[in-house]
Amino acid sequence: MPRSKRQRLVTLSKVGKKQREWKEGLIEKVRDAVEKYPSVYVFKYKDMKNNSFKALPDKLRDSSRFFLGSNKILQVALGRGPEDEVRENMSKLTKIIKGHVGLLFTELPLEKVKEEFEGLDEPEFAKAGAKAKETVSFSKGAVEGPHGGKLEHTLEPTLRKNGMPTKLNKGIIELIADFTLCERGESLSPAQAALLRVFGYKFAKFQMGLLCRWHEDEFEEYEQDSEEEDSGDEDLEEEELNAFEGY
Repeated sequence: MPRSKRQRLVTLSKVGKKQREWKEGLIEKVRDAVEKYPSVYVFKYKDMKNNSFKALPDKLRDSSRFFLGSNKILQVALGRGPEDEVRENMSKLTKIIKGHVGLLFTELPLEKVKEEFEGLDEPEFAKAGAKAKETVSFSKGAVEGPHGGKLEHTLEPTLRKNGMPTKLNKGIIELIADFTLCERGESLSPAQAALLRVFGYKFAKFQMGLLCRWHEDEFEEYEQDSEEEDSGDEDLEEEELNAFEGY
């Protein structure tokens, strides 16, 4: 087996002790995974929610390990260039670690990994900025909840706060005028996204896709559908990251 370069010294930027210890711990976990697993994938994700994602790491726990979170720390862990990469060609992975992505370390063969990822396609509530998939309107009068059910009267202040012209009438939420929550194709505001959640409209889909693979010092990049590319370059928030890293 080629000699590992994992013992290289890594200098982190000036941060608090707790954050520095967390970063150093994540780097160590990633490098431990490099030693243990023969294959590493960079994967992208869209409209991820904790519960939707967690099922996959649980299913593959005996053969794989996932890391999501701070892209910069994952890049440092693998090496940003040939001079500091922990294994040959591993720095090529770091060029792909941008936007909404994660790392999968695994013992599974390529076809099995593809099979697992292709099976992920779950409806999710859309966030602000997403496009409305349909026009959602309500008529004046009693407001019905998801699937025609009754809305709890305690939700009335939430509806009113987010722009619905509502009132309580003997414990029943009523609209005092016709109301269009959103038009098909428009970008959702935070208030619209909150209301769609109340009424059970899921305009987003949780999806994951493979971007590239490193296997025994060889690197392979996969073609991507340009319409599905995620141009975002955000890291997960630290509290969300702590829930995901090191599955």
